[in-house]
Amino acid sequence: MTLFILSADWRFKERFKQHFSPACLRSYTVIDRALADIEQQCPDLLIVDSRLKDGSHTLLLQQLERLGICSTILYCIEQEEDRRFVPETSLCLFPVLRSQMHAQKVFEYLDPCARESSTYEACGLLGESDVMVQVRRQLVDFSREACSIHLYGETGTGKELAAQYLHRLKYPYRNIVSVNCSLLCDALGKSMFFGHTKGAFTDGTTELNGLIQEADGSTLFLDEVENLSVHFQAHLLRLLETGQYRRYGDTTVHTSDFRLITASNERLDQLVGDVIRKDFLYRICDVVIALPPLREHLCDIPILASSHLASLGVHKAIDSASLDLLMDYDWPGNVRELFSVIRRAAITCDGDAHIHVDESALIDAMHYGWIS
Repeated sequence: MTLFILSADWRFKERFKQHFSPACLRSYTVIDRALADIEQQCPDLLIVDSRLKDGSHTLLLQQLERLGICSTILYCIEQEEDRRFVPETSLCLFPVLRSQMHAQKVFEYLDPCARESSTYEACGLLGESDVMVQVRRQLVDFSREACSIHLYGETGTGKELAAQYLHRLKYPYRNIVSVNCSLLCDALGKSMFFGHTKGAFTDGTTELNGLIQEADGSTLFLDEVENLSVHFQAHLLRLLETGQYRRYGDTTVHTSDFRLITASNERLDQLVGDVIRKDFLYRICDVVIALPPLREHLCDIPILASSHLASLGVHKAIDSASLDLLMDYDWPGNVRELFSVIRRAAITCDGDAHIHVDESALIDAMHYGWIS
């Protein structure tokens, strides 16, 4: 999924950046550069701002027609009367008032494209073991459902990768809004989350929309949700039930329609009481997906190691004795610990034909705090 924006107004282009992933969104000021990219990769949606300099938007449309571009084009006009000046063209062109050109309007045109697309989305949760195959199947099964999803697993098992995968399957071109709940425990964090009006507090010199509004039409990912205070959980109950909330210092009720994904290192059902409110638990756990610790799928270590070395740009393999050692270790830090050990081994093996890991490397891992 790709979205191209052509405008001489940087503020106009900026308004879309928080809603669309960098992999999807490209913005241009120079027409020739845009045309060169459009010829190479015809975008799913093209936004053309009528404020391009010297009426060059008309020339652009002529060039697009000459190239036979089949992309849907949203053509921004200043006022309703300007519709009669829109050039006649065989392009799939829709005039839209500039004041109405916001993310939700763009979603209306991109969503049908996303539903028709069968683009394969790679999952960072690698492995051919039964448990990993089952996890990926669950992620696919629930990815497009209108339900809240909770990811549970020890540190280093890939909960954020799972959240990103769930998001891409449902919203392939939108930004995911990720928040570590440890940051929401003070007034500043709450203001950042809900937003605030100008003058809502002493240092509130500007208006802030907040992360909730940014997540509208996309995914809100709350990581380490067990760190949310009980008081803050109470603030979220109405939002999670109705999508309604108020910014700090504002009497107006706003709405945000988002898909909620949460993650924790501990089982939330065992924390109900002093740590987790029962009514909060029910709102965030329509579906619970457990990410298995590495010790439960040690057979996946060769695949994980090979993939990580490739990502590091290292063109060497781990010798068989080292692989046996890695597959005989308990990995309390899970995949994150494995990758750390591999990185250190790759650095220290300079000049060797293969990467070697010995027991001292695993002892070093313990000393770095993986085992208390």
